[in-house]
Amino acid sequence: MRFVLLFPLILLLSCAGGRPHRNPDTTPKSPQVSPRDHALDHDLDPKKAIGKKFLQAARKEFSFIKEPEIVTAVNQVGREILEAIGEDPSAFHFLIVKQNQANAFAIPGGYIFIFDGLLNKLDSIDALAGVLSHEIAHVTRDHHFKDSKKMGAIDLATMAAVIGAVLAGEGEAAASVIAPATNIALKLQFSRKNEEEADFFAIKYLQETQYDPAGLSDFFKTLAFYKRFAGAPIPAYLSTHPGVEGRRAKVDAFLRNRSVKRRTENAGNQDWGRLLTILRAKEGEEMEMTTTHPSGQEKAVLSKERGHYLSGLFALKSGRLKRAEREYQEALRLHPDNPRYYADLAQVYTRLQKVVLAKEAALKSLQLSGEEAAPHAVLGMIAQAEDRHEEAIDHLEAAKTRSPNDPFLHLQLAQSFHALSMVAEEYFHLGRYHRLDLAPEKALRWFNKARLKIKKGNPLMRFIKREIEGIKREGI
Repeated sequence: MRFVLLFPLILLLSCAGGRPHRNPDTTPKSPQVSPRDHALDHDLDPKKAIGKKFLQAARKEFSFIKEPEIVTAVNQVGREILEAIGEDPSAFHFLIVKQNQANAFAIPGGYIFIFDGLLNKLDSIDALAGVLSHEIAHVTRDHHFKDSKKMGAIDLATMAAVIGAVLAGEGEAAASVIAPATNIALKLQFSRKNEEEADFFAIKYLQETQYDPAGLSDFFKTLAFYKRFAGAPIPAYLSTHPGVEGRRAKVDAFLRNRSVKRRTENAGNQDWGRLLTILRAKEGEEMEMTTTHPSGQEKAVLSKERGHYLSGLFALKSGRLKRAEREYQEALRLHPDNPRYYADLAQVYTRLQKVVLAKEAALKSLQLSGEEAAPHAVLGMIAQAEDRHEEAIDHLEAAKTRSPNDPFLHLQLAQSFHALSMVAEEYFHLGRYHRLDLAPEKALRWFNKARLKIKKGNPLMRFIKREIEGIKREGI
């Protein structure tokens, strides 16, 4: 319970831009930070500087979800909202923290953290859009800086101690800071007015997109259920975002007054059931063959076809390859022309080292549809293994276009460019691998090496410079 009470303080204290350490007792005293102080790291934008400082600490302390499909889905939703409201998507970053807490929070400078524990509780892609639009609104409406006095309320050492206690969960570290941290929280908590303004602008933002604004109301409904009936501690998101039930009522009233039409299908062609299955497989949860509303009412029993498909996906992502093979074969028996089933099955066969079957499944998927990344990745790896590196690069580049957040594809591309003695290209893709793997310091080293190796006139130089500038500006 102490963990749940302390965790919201990360949100409340994050605007101070602290740098947490695992041992709070040895943290040196640091000067207080305010948005009008000199920018950290010589950054010209103090808001971005504060966010970068927090991000630097968070990367050391948190574990992050890097599963490409999950990362791509969250980033796609965030990007579409930002583009719809005229914000620069490259100035915002969405990171998925691997921790079973129902939480999300925004940091100055456009850094938005969402926990996989919250993703697991969402009912649709529209609910995810509601969460992200709310957090985006905190940034765009400048809520962290509404009261400049709050920004100087703590120093970096205090924030480090709080985060150290949160990560410890309980024990001496947590006990040593819980009282002062609570006092700081009272000073820094977002006001009810700011929370309601974030809700209001979230709906406005969603109305500019293809996502259902009622997803925000559905999200509040989900949280209210877990608060009342789940038998678990109050989700951290409720603590950091007060008055959730009253805010839901206001959101519903606003939606009724504005006559917002609910969409009947998820936006963006995202299969939320697939995303949740991948997430739960990575966390070692058991596969459920029914889905339910947050209220507990049964939605639907999965069809046989979809049941086999999701069971196969769960088995694939959790490493039970023989079971995955059987489940996908059953799904294909019921729907023999589904390109995604063949794409996933190609991955199963690749990992089982059934190369001929993997190639057949990949080609069949591409014959039915060119939308899937996996068939190109499989064919690229097969060509690579057979020393056909030009062909491998073509397929891997095609896969990268369809799955832009997959670091593994850049690692494979680097391998083929190495085989062709194309050093600058090899180093560039090693840089991209490390950047997507949330290791910007390593990425910078490789991009700088690539810049030294590149030949004059090579158009890759423009991309190398853009990557270097992006890391220096954004910190990631």
